[in-house]
Amino acid sequence: MKVAGLVAPKTGGPANLLATVVSRERAAVSQDVQLVHMTAFERPGPPHRRSAFAVFAFALAVGVVIHEWNSTWDPRVAVPATAAALAVMLRPASPVRLVVLLAAMVVEYVRQLPDPVNHQVLLGVLGTALAVWWLGLLVRRPDVARDPAQLYDRIAPFLRVAFILMWFVAALAKFNTGFLDTASSCAVWIVESIPVVQVPQVLVPVVIAGTLAAELALPLLLLFHRTRPLALAVALPFHALSALAGHSWFSGLAWAFYALFLPPVVMARGIIVARRLLPPWLRRGVDGARQRPWLTIGVGTAAFIVGHDVLVPALGPFAGGARHWGAVVVCLAWMAFTAVVLWRLRRSWFPGVPRPRARLGVHSPVLVLGLVVLLFNAAGPYVGLKTDAAFTMFSNLRTEPGHWNPLLVPESARVFGWLDGGDVRFVDTDDPALAARIEEKEAEHIVLVGARRLATAHPDATVTYTLDGVPRTAAPVASDPVLGRPLSFAEDWYGAARPYTAGGTCQH
Repeated sequence: MKVAGLVAPKTGGPANLLATVVSRERAAVSQDVQLVHMTAFERPGPPHRRSAFAVFAFALAVGVVIHEWNSTWDPRVAVPATAAALAVMLRPASPVRLVVLLAAMVVEYVRQLPDPVNHQVLLGVLGTALAVWWLGLLVRRPDVARDPAQLYDRIAPFLRVAFILMWFVAALAKFNTGFLDTASSCAVWIVESIPVVQVPQVLVPVVIAGTLAAELALPLLLLFHRTRPLALAVALPFHALSALAGHSWFSGLAWAFYALFLPPVVMARGIIVARRLLPPWLRRGVDGARQRPWLTIGVGTAAFIVGHDVLVPALGPFAGGARHWGAVVVCLAWMAFTAVVLWRLRRSWFPGVPRPRARLGVHSPVLVLGLVVLLFNAAGPYVGLKTDAAFTMFSNLRTEPGHWNPLLVPESARVFGWLDGGDVRFVDTDDPALAARIEEKEAEHIVLVGARRLATAHPDATVTYTLDGVPRTAAPVASDPVLGRPLSFAEDWYGAARPYTAGGTCQH
């Protein structure tokens, strides 16, 4: 039988078999595209940018779960944050769910003040600015506030700039005499935190130089649209090593931000490729979970709590290792999976491929203020307000009076006196809770404002300490004019001081 000059293939022939395979392939692709529409194309507007919003939100939620598993357990914060992260994973294109997740991280940040870890500072400041800005947008333009595509256009530049600034500040902090000291550099300390890794003395300068080069390369490569793919090539091994060294909660959250520098069309295609990489049984499980969202969130949160708070502690001396390596495995598996997806799509985003620019212009006054707050926090060690939680992680940075070691910032920048008052070393105390707190903080030496923060929480304790080498006794703390002097509200909420040791070790 001839149809339009073609001969119909015989039943059972190779051509018919090929037609069947092609038909099934098209059906599979259609199913994948339908999933993308379910997750990211639920509202009218440019589909690629909706997909970009969904990919970033999903990746951030994965990072939050890794963070909560690896962090100090506080059910009042961790349970809402975990539930919010699972809700985002089930419907990542929902602006409301992303804002709720960010709000949960802001609450965690506030509860940790004045001693949050650095990535909590980043999420706390960004989450506060975005939540305030989004609520205002919801009042003025509810259609825009609920549209993930239009929302992505407005928030992505702000998030990109904040991420680049964080890396520049972190790199700046490492340009100091302590980090360049081969006997005490944190670069070696971090690498040797990886199991079975020992850095030969001859390679110590290479490790220091390599760390500086990587941390400076990341913001520089992310700054220019033509070099952003190379930034991902640097970031993958950097964050994988960081996770192995014990910082998977930072790597897991940071990895989400790199998606913001990819073309939206790549992220849209990535959703399809990622789904097709999953085994069929896992795809069916994902589909089933999305059909019963509230049951999935409840069961998932309960399983997380039982695993973190019951099963892991039951391992006794192995509990810390199980919590640590559980987060490491999930982080590395997530990074590896996304790396495979990006490799499959390399022709769409790698160097040499024309691609749209990821803009860096931030125009909202609220979001600009968020960036100012971020920079103000980062300036804390240099201007004399704080030495902790200022993106100076593992830098050996010392800015206390008499210990200034930055190479690129003059000591005249220290215009505030919160770090003045002298060096305190705790000798003994009759309060077990205070003793445990001092041991936990490894407070061999600390500036006076940090010592006051530790001691004033135990006003009835008797403490023996030295101030600039002079022995003193507070009996009790509340009556001591030096150690017992109350902190101001600003000092209490912002002036975190990092303990330090007298010897040549990593000051982190």
